[in-house]
Amino acid sequence: MECILAAMDPTRTHLFAGIHALNLAKRISARVSFLLIFPETAPPANPSAVTPGAATTRRLDHLIHEARTNGIPTEHHTTFGNFENELVRHVQENRVTLVVVESAAGTDTAGVDRHLLDRLRHRLGCRIEVVNAKPKTPKRKE
Repeated sequence: MECILAAMDPTRTHLFAGIHALNLAKRISARVSFLLIFPETAPPANPSAVTPGAATTRRLDHLIHEARTNGIPTEHHTTFGNFENELVRHVQENRVTLVVVESAAGTDTAGVDRHLLDRLRHRLGCRIEVVNAKPKTPKRKE
Protein backbone atom coordinates (compact mmCIF):
# COMPACT_ATOMS: atom_id res chain seq x y z
CA MET A 1 0.00 0.00 0.00
CA GLU A 2 1.24 3.47 -0.87
CA CYS A 3 2.29 5.64 2.06
CA ILE A 4 1.95 9.38 1.60
CA LEU A 5 3.76 11.67 4.04
CA ALA A 6 2.55 15.24 4.50
CA ALA A 7 5.48 17.03 6.14
CA MET A 8 4.82 20.38 7.78
CA ASP A 9 6.40 22.91 10.11
CA PRO A 10 3.27 23.94 12.04
CA THR A 11 4.79 27.26 13.09
CA ARG A 12 5.22 28.38 9.46
CA THR A 13 2.81 26.53 7.22
CA HIS A 14 -0.82 25.94 6.45
CA LEU A 15 -2.51 22.60 5.87
CA PHE A 16 -2.35 22.63 2.07
CA ALA A 17 0.08 19.70 1.97
CA GLY A 18 -2.11 17.66 4.32
CA ILE A 19 -5.31 18.37 2.41
CA HIS A 20 -3.63 17.47 -0.87
CA ALA A 21 -2.24 14.24 0.62
CA LEU A 22 -5.69 13.21 1.88
CA ASN A 23 -7.36 13.94 -1.45
CA LEU A 24 -4.72 11.89 -3.25
CA ALA A 25 -4.98 9.03 -0.73
CA LYS A 26 -8.74 8.88 -1.24
CA ARG A 27 -8.24 8.46 -5.01
CA ILE A 28 -5.51 5.80 -4.86
CA SER A 29 -6.42 4.01 -1.61
CA ALA A 30 -3.25 4.98 0.24
CA ARG A 31 -2.49 5.70 3.87
CA VAL A 32 -1.38 9.14 5.02
CA SER A 33 1.15 10.06 7.67
CA PHE A 34 1.31 13.59 8.98
CA LEU A 35 4.70 14.68 10.25
CA LEU A 36 4.77 17.92 12.22
CA ILE A 37 8.34 19.11 12.58
CA PHE A 38 8.70 21.88 15.14
CA PRO A 39 11.90 23.97 15.09
CA GLU A 40 14.85 22.85 17.19
CA THR A 41 13.54 24.41 20.39
CA ALA A 42 12.75 22.25 23.38
CA PRO A 43 9.15 21.14 23.88
CA PRO A 44 7.17 23.34 26.28
CA ALA A 45 7.22 22.32 29.95
CA ASN A 46 3.43 22.55 30.00
CA PRO A 47 2.06 20.64 26.96
CA SER A 48 -1.32 22.37 27.29
CA ALA A 49 0.27 25.82 27.01
CA VAL A 50 -0.44 27.84 23.89
CA THR A 51 2.58 27.51 21.63
CA PRO A 52 3.36 28.62 18.09
CA GLY A 53 1.66 26.16 15.79
CA ALA A 54 -1.09 25.24 18.28
CA ALA A 55 -3.83 26.45 15.94
CA THR A 56 -2.39 24.42 13.06
CA THR A 57 -2.19 21.36 15.30
CA ARG A 58 -5.84 21.73 16.33
CA ARG A 59 -6.95 22.11 12.70
CA LEU A 60 -4.86 19.07 11.78
CA ASP A 61 -6.52 16.99 14.51
CA HIS A 62 -9.90 17.91 13.05
CA LEU A 63 -8.68 17.04 9.53
CA ILE A 64 -7.40 13.64 10.71
CA HIS A 65 -10.70 12.90 12.45
CA GLU A 66 -12.61 13.65 9.23
CA ALA A 67 -10.21 11.50 7.18
CA ARG A 68 -10.61 8.54 9.51
CA THR A 69 -14.38 8.98 9.40
CA ASN A 70 -14.15 8.75 5.60
CA GLY A 71 -12.08 5.55 5.80
CA ILE A 72 -8.63 6.99 5.03
CA PRO A 73 -5.99 5.38 7.26
CA THR A 74 -3.95 8.14 8.90
CA GLU A 75 -1.08 8.49 11.36
CA HIS A 76 0.16 11.56 13.17
CA HIS A 77 3.78 12.08 14.25
CA THR A 78 5.38 15.07 15.96
CA THR A 79 9.08 15.76 16.27
CA PHE A 80 11.43 18.58 17.18
CA GLY A 81 14.58 19.37 15.21
CA ASN A 82 15.96 20.33 11.84
CA PHE A 83 13.22 20.06 9.19
CA GLU A 84 15.40 18.40 6.55
CA ASN A 85 17.04 15.87 8.85
CA GLU A 86 13.82 14.88 10.64
CA LEU A 87 12.01 14.48 7.32
CA VAL A 88 14.75 12.26 5.86
CA ARG A 89 14.89 10.15 9.04
CA HIS A 90 11.12 9.64 9.05
CA VAL A 91 11.01 8.68 5.36
CA GLN A 92 13.79 6.13 5.81
CA GLU A 93 12.26 4.57 8.93
CA ASN A 94 8.66 4.36 7.70
CA ARG A 95 8.76 3.20 4.07
CA VAL A 96 7.24 6.37 2.67
CA THR A 97 6.56 6.28 -1.08
CA LEU A 98 5.52 9.92 -1.62
CA VAL A 99 6.33 13.10 0.32
CA VAL A 100 4.02 16.09 0.00
CA VAL A 101 5.34 19.50 1.07
CA GLU A 102 4.08 23.04 0.69
CA SER A 103 6.00 25.37 -1.59
CA ALA A 104 7.48 28.61 -0.28
CA ALA A 105 7.13 30.23 -3.70
CA GLY A 106 5.06 33.38 -3.59
CA THR A 107 5.01 33.63 0.21
CA ASP A 108 7.48 34.90 2.74
CA THR A 109 6.54 32.72 5.70
CA ALA A 110 5.30 29.30 4.62
CA GLY A 111 6.57 26.16 3.01
CA VAL A 112 9.80 24.70 1.72
CA ASP A 113 12.28 26.67 -0.39
CA ARG A 114 13.91 25.56 -3.63
CA HIS A 115 17.34 24.85 -2.09
CA LEU A 116 15.83 22.52 0.49
CA LEU A 117 13.86 20.71 -2.22
CA ASP A 118 17.05 20.15 -4.21
CA ARG A 119 18.79 18.66 -1.16
CA LEU A 120 15.78 16.48 -0.32
CA ARG A 121 15.59 15.13 -3.84
CA HIS A 122 19.12 13.76 -3.46
CA ARG A 123 18.60 12.35 0.04
CA LEU A 124 15.17 10.73 -0.27
CA GLY A 125 14.42 7.47 -1.99
CA CYS A 126 10.86 8.44 -2.91
CA ARG A 127 8.87 10.90 -4.98
CA ILE A 128 8.31 14.47 -3.76
CA GLU A 129 5.22 16.46 -4.62
CA VAL A 130 5.17 20.21 -4.02
CA VAL A 131 1.83 21.89 -3.31
CA ASN A 132 1.21 25.56 -4.03
CA ALA A 133 -1.51 27.46 -2.22
CA LYS A 134 -4.31 28.64 -4.44
CA PRO A 135 -4.46 32.41 -4.54
CA LYS A 136 -7.62 33.83 -3.06
CA THR A 137 -9.94 35.21 -5.67
CA PRO A 138 -12.02 38.23 -4.81
CA LYS A 139 -15.73 37.65 -4.42
CA ARG A 140 -17.84 38.96 -7.25
CA LYS A 141 -20.46 41.51 -6.45
CA GLU A 142 -23.86 40.56 -7.72
